[in-house]
Amino acid sequence: MRSHGWRASRVGFASVVVALCAGLLGTWVAVPSASAQGGARYVVAVPVCPRARPDQFACNAVALRRVGSTTPGAVVVRRAAGASSSGPAGGLTPADLARAYGFDPTGSGADQTVAIIDWGNDPTIATDLNTFDSHYDLPLCTTTNGCFTKLNQRGKPKPLPPDEGTAIEISLDVEAVHAVCQRCKIVLIEADAPTDANLDVAVNEAAALGANEISTSYGAADPSGPSASDSAAYNHPGVVITASAGDDGYLDFDRWVDTPHGGPAANPSAPQIPASLATVVAVGGTALYLNQDGTRRYETVWNENGTEDALETGGLGPQGASGGGCSIGVNAPIWQQQLPTWSQTACGSRRLATDVSAVADPYTGFDTYNTSDHGPGWETIGGTSLSSPIIAAIYALAGGSHGISYPAQTLYTHIGTGLFYDVTVGGNGFCNGAGATQCGNQNQSIFHGVPRGVVDCDFPASGTTPNPGDLACDAAPGYDGPTGVGTPIGIVGFATYG
Repeated sequence: MRSHGWRASRVGFASVVVALCAGLLGTWVAVPSASAQGGARYVVAVPVCPRARPDQFACNAVALRRVGSTTPGAVVVRRAAGASSSGPAGGLTPADLARAYGFDPTGSGADQTVAIIDWGNDPTIATDLNTFDSHYDLPLCTTTNGCFTKLNQRGKPKPLPPDEGTAIEISLDVEAVHAVCQRCKIVLIEADAPTDANLDVAVNEAAALGANEISTSYGAADPSGPSASDSAAYNHPGVVITASAGDDGYLDFDRWVDTPHGGPAANPSAPQIPASLATVVAVGGTALYLNQDGTRRYETVWNENGTEDALETGGLGPQGASGGGCSIGVNAPIWQQQLPTWSQTACGSRRLATDVSAVADPYTGFDTYNTSDHGPGWETIGGTSLSSPIIAAIYALAGGSHGISYPAQTLYTHIGTGLFYDVTVGGNGFCNGAGATQCGNQNQSIFHGVPRGVVDCDFPASGTTPNPGDLACDAAPGYDGPTGVGTPIGIVGFATYG
């Protein structure tokens, strides 16, 4: 029921949502169910992967599923985020991404290899990628022409791991990379399982094989900080390693409302690993809205959680928000600590994710093709599992790291130069950028008898005095935690050191 860009309304749970949200922010308006006309459709957002076990990682992808107009929580969305043309499922196309972010997908990249790390086998990824390419008239990326290679975590073509139901995530990663960098080579490495040990082996293998960029679209909140093996696996100087910031908001706050038993539990109050590591490029997510010709109209921080958690307690599950927050055990790199506004993040000496962002909101998501695991064929997908491969592929178009040990540093040299779109609206905390005065102190408040934990950066974990700054979770001019330096305007900001 909140008007949001091209989105018209939610339906169902009206009394619950209006009562909660009017009291918190006053930004929601009760409206009748909108008619799905003019290219609009009714959808709900569904996480692609189940919640990870404590010793495992989960993917950061969210799918849109078509529903009827009376489905509780249904959202009315325009096709292709407002563009006059769209993909087969109504989402963004490769051409939309290129126009929105101002890059030429065929102008460079032939000398770059992008490795994609996933787990489980997608048995139809090669044929699905061929269908995707043929539909959009993209250069074919096949094993025959040397563009596409699929390996196990030991760098061998066989044996491949069993099918783990991760085909939607794999299709998203592979097709997003090829959509952005159509001359790049792609190496898909399928790990045996979503554990530290297996994924660390897969990442190290990608680097050993000579990948210029490595895209990771998974994460796990770790309140104790990274392990030594994680720190080593994601530390390959001169290799661009992108890591999705997560789909559960600032410090993974949204996990407090979603447990295997259907009720709330205390959130971990920690950002996701590997995005919280200072050796990677942490990639956040935005909601991207387009003009009819497919050019960028505007972007906001992606956040469907927080005040919309009333919908989750009604049984709809997590709605998604870009992740991030101050790391538990990782020091901030010098290029963050030297920012003139760093004190306003209240992170002190700790690393803050995110570094850069791209579209992730599934309601303005990207159409992918997948037929494994009873896949529907064409489907609109979002989550920071979309933004991470987009950024990895843009780095590839820009020529990789250009000898910079940790290529996130390059991004920070261009703040305020006009090489990135500055996203200044919204936030990834519970209050969605509303600020301390308007939203109040939501940290440690009680919901269904369970403390929420730290859910927003406007206030500290304890106490009633607002933080000295809220850049850790609220968008603002210049650098901020939810979107980093912003979103791409071409490739120059990734290629040159300012």
